[in-house]
Amino acid sequence: MSSIPLVVCLLIGVFQGSTSAQEPPKGVCPPFHVRDEQGNIINPVTGQNAGTPYSPKQTCGQCHGYDLITQGYHFTQGACEAPTPDQAVRCQWALAPGNYGGTWCSPAPLYRYLSPKHNESPAEMDMTSFSFLTAGCAVCHPGGGSAEYDRDGKRYDRWMADPASGFTPSGDNNFDGDYYQTKWSESGVLEADCLLCHMPEYDFKARKKQLDALNFRWAPSAGAGLATVSGSVAEGEPVNVAYNVSIFGEDGTLSPHIVREPRNETCLACHAKPGWKKRGANFRRRTDVHLRADLRCVDCHPAGSLAVDERIRGKEVHQFGKGDDPGGHVRDDLDNTMRDCADCHDTGYLGAPVAKHRGLPPLHLDKIACQTCHIPERAVKAALAVASDVFNPGAKIPTKGKHLWTFYGPDMAYWNHYGDLEMMGYDDKPTDPYRPVLARYDGKIYPVNR
Repeated sequence: MSSIPLVVCLLIGVFQGSTSAQEPPKGVCPPFHVRDEQGNIINPVTGQNAGTPYSPKQTCGQCHGYDLITQGYHFTQGACEAPTPDQAVRCQWALAPGNYGGTWCSPAPLYRYLSPKHNESPAEMDMTSFSFLTAGCAVCHPGGGSAEYDRDGKRYDRWMADPASGFTPSGDNNFDGDYYQTKWSESGVLEADCLLCHMPEYDFKARKKQLDALNFRWAPSAGAGLATVSGSVAEGEPVNVAYNVSIFGEDGTLSPHIVREPRNETCLACHAKPGWKKRGANFRRRTDVHLRADLRCVDCHPAGSLAVDERIRGKEVHQFGKGDDPGGHVRDDLDNTMRDCADCHDTGYLGAPVAKHRGLPPLHLDKIACQTCHIPERAVKAALAVASDVFNPGAKIPTKGKHLWTFYGPDMAYWNHYGDLEMMGYDDKPTDPYRPVLARYDGKIYPVNR
């Protein structure tokens, strides 16, 4: 009789183990099939649909909330936002406050602009939504948002291919600011490329090669190293994709190296160079105490369930915590959602030394920003002013357009920033210390490079 309870317990244990084994795994991406834009499985091992590029939207979207994710401001880049009142007065051609509206790289000179949706003639137009990408902005656009859908909410390539649109590749297309002389139906769109941020080995150069060839729909396959792409929409050549069969499992599934939180190098692929010219930022251990402590960008700029601010917290919400850039106005409503100095140095988060400030009257902390006392000197030169009406004659400037961007350093002396960058690269920029100027902003005193 005494053995019965033991048997019952063993049976319960078996059933409990069976139940938990059947629960879907959480937090770990299982092997998966890549899919094409129609949602069809691509199996390079058997050859099933192996002539088509993979679609990040259809592949990752099988499990993840693509529509929610692409609401993030990295994807929209100002689309569907109105210019600030100040921009509306001073920059009347700017249709939105971000890169997509024409305010390139935050405070960059506004010598290009996004054409309105409706125009009477080409004389009224500059960049279309297509040439916004081909002008170079696609390199730092992760896809989705303004790179996928037009201003009426239609997917560019499908609407252009629809006879109801009346549009033709490279045609005038009613001087539409989204379709004038574009090739959407041939190039495809840039879907949000999840692996661009979540695969540490992602090849940005391979992606750029496809962008330059107007092979938009093929760029994710090349960037992630899933396939080799040949041909060029820009040159009128047929585009072919050849998958790297060796990285797929016997059943045709893929198990790539994926990280939940992007590495610093991924963020800096887009943010490093603008950070140098705008504010003398140098994201390297040599000059940054936080990098010497092995902190990551996402430790202070979290997103999703790890975000510290309720405005951006939520599963798969991709509104990364941001500060307050006076020269940038994309999603100003989300300013100061990142971890600030106090979030770490009042609590000791991630081993941060706790600031005591013994004997310091509290008024100082209310009126003076932490950076004012704790960053009394910058180690790397920043641009004090940028003029777009002065020709830049400097050597080694990589593109003709950048001769119109003339930089002046903190001492207001001419600075060939792009020449320095081209000659030395980002990592070997010279140490050129200067003391910031103090200015009042939003009720506090901050150090600024003006």
